[in-house]
Amino acid sequence: MATINFPAGWSSQRLNTISVEEFSQVPEQERAALKQVVRRHAFTPEYKTLQKLNQELSSLTARTVTPPSYVPAGWTVEQAKGVDITLVTKLSEEEKRLWAAGKCADAARQARKTGQPAIDLPAYIPAGWSVEQAVSPTFDILSQLSQEDLTKYMEARNAQVTAQTLSIPAATTSGPLLSSSSSTSNAPMQPPSPLIQTLQRKEYPAWGFVIVRTYYASEERWQAFQEKLDALCDAQLDEESGLGLQRVKDTLEFKMIEDPRLQGVDSAEARRHFHIARAMGGVAAGLDLELFLLVDEGVVASVLDDGGASPYLVAVDVAEPVANEMPAGYPGLFRVAGDVLLSELYPKLGMGLSPRELWATLADGQDLWTGDDE
Repeated sequence: MATINFPAGWSSQRLNTISVEEFSQVPEQERAALKQVVRRHAFTPEYKTLQKLNQELSSLTARTVTPPSYVPAGWTVEQAKGVDITLVTKLSEEEKRLWAAGKCADAARQARKTGQPAIDLPAYIPAGWSVEQAVSPTFDILSQLSQEDLTKYMEARNAQVTAQTLSIPAATTSGPLLSSSSSTSNAPMQPPSPLIQTLQRKEYPAWGFVIVRTYYASEERWQAFQEKLDALCDAQLDEESGLGLQRVKDTLEFKMIEDPRLQGVDSAEARRHFHIARAMGGVAAGLDLELFLLVDEGVVASVLDDGGASPYLVAVDVAEPVANEMPAGYPGLFRVAGDVLLSELYPKLGMGLSPRELWATLADGQDLWTGDDE
């Protein structure tokens, strides 16, 4: 087993003996650093311990979810939480202004709520605003700005957030704070990727997949498989974009269902154990999907061995097959390319697509689901 390189002040002993009350007093940044390290060793006892601490911490600090600052008429709260350009383009100019003000206020509120470092002063501060208002604006003051002033402020704020995220100094101007030339020189924020949007709408829960392990032939190969899977996940997350990406990285989790008696069992038996775990409350909301992942000998070989086959995992529909109700030929499972698990599969499940609908997109003769990539 690979040794976990704990952050300073941490060890397996401390992690295994700390209470949730004591854990709640650990600074947010320190908890995030600990999680970043331990999550690279998925399925270890330390990983499970940290998962349990985080779940208990969430229950300890649970608060009522705050609705969006502005919900346009005719929109649902869920629609207001996301960024659906099709809906936005249908708003009136006044509604667009208020929607933009609400989005900016919600981002500032979320930063305060999660203890993120405060941004430095933006290059543009609306007339009459205090330093505190410029750093952490509310919807009340943002909604009073004209469209022009709101646009100037949001561009300056986005530029500052981007600069601090990338750890580079924000660009400064020697002329007017927001002339037409200076405002266009700021690089626009990258739009959130489908994965980021999916998790933004859910307010960044712990998320990921449940994995049922049916391979027990070699612990050495199993450890190597976990490390390769971690690398595949990291590579995918590094390609994602949008504000909130770090939170998405920090909240990725895998729930492992393992028991040596599961060696070589079929998908039906794996499904039965998934439902047992779910019934016992062992599956967090962000991992409670319409499918789970099965890892058998073939999956491990595809990830570790250079046999020409693409790394894959087996996606298993959680629904019990019912006679005469399953699509013709639908086996209730399909292979998923390892490099699209997070970037393609999770967002599509979040969009409401079912496993059978995803399976139906496979072309004739195709046995590996690779998402939308051509």
